[in-house]
Amino acid sequence: MPKGSCNCGEYQHEYEGEPVATYKKTSGKVFNWTRKGDSGKDVTYNNCGTCGTIMTVSAEAMPDMVIFKAGTLDDQDAIESSKPGAQIYNKNKPSWCDGLAYAVQKDGAS
Repeated sequence: MPKGSCNCGEYQHEYEGEPVATYKKTSGKVFNWTRKGDSGKDVTYNNCGTCGTIMTVSAEAMPDMVIFKAGTLDDQDAIESSKPGAQIYNKNKPSWCDGLAYAVQKDGAS
């Protein structure tokens, strides 16, 4: 089961499944903040309560999905095997940033 942690190491988590089917926080304090997404529905960020690293994101518009921040993975094999299937919010990317040739390209989240 791949494991991950925040920048300070206080918040640790792990997941299982492809895509992520089971996710659990195994240690650390968490603080959440919520904003309205493009859909007008809530998007909630789960951050480490100590260093503030964004660990996961949940969107009311996508109730069956937890967005697991790949930058928090500590397992190099999991990083190598977790190739993105989609690249979202391309409308905000700089002109010099090419899209991932193998991933679905989207201007927004949906």
